[in-house]
Amino acid sequence: MISFQYAYMKAKELQLNELICFSDGLISLQGRRLILHDIRAFAHLRKDLLKGVGSVPARKILTRFGYFQGQEDAAAMKRIFDWDNLEEWLRAGPVMQSLQGLAKVTVDAFSLDSAKKQLNMKVSWRNSSEANEHLAEHDAAESPVCWTLAGYASGYASFCLGKEVVFIEEDCLATGNKLCTATGRDVDSWGRELDEHRTYFREVEIGGEILKLSEELKQKELKLARQSRKMNLLEGKNQSAFFEVHSAAFEQVINLATRVARYDSSVVITGESGVGKEILARHIHRSSNRSENSFVAVNCAALPEALLNSELFGHKAGSFTGAQNDRIGLFEEADGGTIFLDEIGEIPVALQTKLLRALQEREVIRVGENRPRKVDVRILAATNRNLARSVQEGTFREDLYYRLRVIEIEIPPLRKRTEDILPLARYFMNRFSERFGKSNLHLDAKCLNYLLAYHWPGNVRELENAMERAVVLCSKKAILPEHLPPGILHPNIEAGPAPFRLQRSLAEVESEHIQRVLEWAGGNKSRTAKILGISTATLWRKLKAITP
Repeated sequence: MISFQYAYMKAKELQLNELICFSDGLISLQGRRLILHDIRAFAHLRKDLLKGVGSVPARKILTRFGYFQGQEDAAAMKRIFDWDNLEEWLRAGPVMQSLQGLAKVTVDAFSLDSAKKQLNMKVSWRNSSEANEHLAEHDAAESPVCWTLAGYASGYASFCLGKEVVFIEEDCLATGNKLCTATGRDVDSWGRELDEHRTYFREVEIGGEILKLSEELKQKELKLARQSRKMNLLEGKNQSAFFEVHSAAFEQVINLATRVARYDSSVVITGESGVGKEILARHIHRSSNRSENSFVAVNCAALPEALLNSELFGHKAGSFTGAQNDRIGLFEEADGGTIFLDEIGEIPVALQTKLLRALQEREVIRVGENRPRKVDVRILAATNRNLARSVQEGTFREDLYYRLRVIEIEIPPLRKRTEDILPLARYFMNRFSERFGKSNLHLDAKCLNYLLAYHWPGNVRELENAMERAVVLCSKKAILPEHLPPGILHPNIEAGPAPFRLQRSLAEVESEHIQRVLEWAGGNKSRTAKILGISTATLWRKLKAITP
């Protein structure tokens, strides 16, 4: 059985422009209308509340305001990303606070027992808007004042955990501390210190109502998407630097390439087709002492032997039919710079001898000449073949193999560095939006899980093509799931069918299919249920029945 890696949306990958939609008179978070408010106006409101109703009622109002906002955001995160991973869902709360400008939030400690619904979370609020608001209108406070922030964190975590969680602020900028810190725990994990704070959290059971509203919003979104498609049909509208690296695997590749760039040693770059071998070769050239000179790339598999010989080493007029003038080869053209030999494993054996001479003696001989010409060229090569096996099979010279392979850099496939999928998608989206004159494009948040769940057999090149297609097809400011290739939205389950056995019962066939889909989905039960066309409750019952 073939095993697949399923990538989950990570809380730290959230971006504001992919969550928020801006249009005339309307700001919305995936269907939920938002408004902007001014920090000075909020400071005046806070001042009036404290003066008009007193500190305890004012704190309760602001805490509850933040609490309800946190619950709504938690519901929106679940609706958009359908997180099965409770920890990522919880960690998205601090990220959302940061994105909304409430504070720069960092998680300092995190422990979770999802079975017992026990949470212990410590956060820091740097540059708290609420503390700054208080200081703008009042003197230093005697106790922490980030009531809305604490309410938001409590409401968000309570909704996720399905159990009341209370965040208590311990240090505050308004009391003279350098930053604001708070601890959040489920109510059963707090001691008596909770008593004086719990009064500010009115226990209102609104979780069920928010889930109901969330489902209604989702259905409205689907209806609007269908209407949009119909309108587009009627109107005829269906017509480096490196990107920001998140994966440790690719960061190691770039670090290694950067370190070897300053030296003239030959480098072989290996990896599957489409992983970006030429891009890495260009990075090595740009980072080298040869960066001011030429970078010349040639695909060794794209040319027949006679033409490749002439392309690489040049020819003398009259040396073969059609050679009317002397011509320098790519090695001479790259003199002082770098030559990149892509698909080096496809070069004919007869040419490998001349290539070895160019490497060892730093000289080339044009076709039809006997006189060697000195060249100063650094050679970078790339292949998706196993060159060691080619040496054993006698199709690649052993001495050339070791001469080229002074340093080998292997680029992992995209499916093994899933943290880079979204940064790459955004990079390509921005590049194509600029090329096609479609400014201010952004990825709709509903696209993100589709991009992460896909296996990307064509690697970075396939992702680049997918984003080019999406930019071309989108008619407004957001790239929606419908703009992505159909294969990404509805990927085939690649594991082959089991051998046919007449004795297998229908229950056995169903059980095997459920387990295979669950494995393909990386254990994500919500995604598995969607593929199977059943509810998560039904899937749970079936899994319980087939699990010994």
